[in-house]
Amino acid sequence: MTTIVQNPMSKVPLNLEQISGVRGGSRGQGQPVHVVYFQRKPIPGFHFSVEIIFKDVRQYLPTTFQTSIRIAPYFSKGILPRLYMMVQAMFQQGDINHITGDISFIGILLRKEKTIQTILDCVFLQHKQGWKRSILKYFWLDLPVKRCKIVTTISQQTKDEIMALTHCDPEKIKVIPIALSDVFIARSPKPVGELPKILLIGNAPNKNWNTVLEALRPIPCEIHVVAQHDEVYLKKLKEIGRPYHYQSGLNQLQMLEKYRSMDLLVFASTYEGFGMPIIEAQAVGVPVITSLVSSMPEVAGEGAHLVDPSQPEAIRAGIIKILEDESYRSALIEKGKINVLRFDPRHIARQYADVYLSILTNHQQ
Repeated sequence: MTTIVQNPMSKVPLNLEQISGVRGGSRGQGQPVHVVYFQRKPIPGFHFSVEIIFKDVRQYLPTTFQTSIRIAPYFSKGILPRLYMMVQAMFQQGDINHITGDISFIGILLRKEKTIQTILDCVFLQHKQGWKRSILKYFWLDLPVKRCKIVTTISQQTKDEIMALTHCDPEKIKVIPIALSDVFIARSPKPVGELPKILLIGNAPNKNWNTVLEALRPIPCEIHVVAQHDEVYLKKLKEIGRPYHYQSGLNQLQMLEKYRSMDLLVFASTYEGFGMPIIEAQAVGVPVITSLVSSMPEVAGEGAHLVDPSQPEAIRAGIIKILEDESYRSALIEKGKINVLRFDPRHIARQYADVYLSILTNHQQ
């Protein structure tokens, strides 16, 4: 696995006496704790979230923790590459092993008492049936959950799913939201343009894009899509008959500029483990429409207009209300700015530091 070593600088305090002497006294006073983050090898233009979720967490961890990243040498495809990844990970362990998602199976051979599994969502099981689903569930969920000390997940919705699927002790699962990058800062107030710019993100089946486009069909607007290239999606956009812009693979700074130019984010998914675009848009000052199902109300707080994602009429009514009712729009924006304070990376890093510390102290005892 590719290794990236980081020594984060942080003002977050931590009591060094709490962690000195762990591993049966082998650690010297003040010696850093080595946290190894195991990450998948991302598929270019397809994978985004896992690669950035822990970037800000590492930046704000106490300096007591030294971190390194092990990037898998292969894409998570095929039996032999996955077996190789499992064995290789076994020889690359740290004082704490943190598997950050999507390659949870590599934790099966790691030291249980030092391993954390982050499970972002259970959407990977939704479209599988029969023996394929059983195998996927066993090696990506059941065994990894059993073979780790702590599971972290990003919403209560996903915690509930994990418990229902694995019958895991609820005390073993810690809900720690995704940290919002400092990149996403508020813009100056922006009036709605004559032709409103409406942003849609993602084109996986759960993104519900076909229903959203039907909702937009009679509304004069300019549709902006950020998603992996998809000919079926493009065909539907052309059929809707509204001006559109379709982009793929934007980085964080490019996404910031995209948000800044938008009048509205419509993120009416049928399922989300979290829904990062909700809080990114809120942080920038873009009003949000999202779904009243899954984790989205939990993430959006009071700073979004909630709709039934199965009803294009409800989505359309929400869009029109936000675009035409200036006071309602302004109130949503202000509530969104308050909501994102919950996802400050300093606060999220402190929660992970507490989890790491609990593993070290439990092991010492």
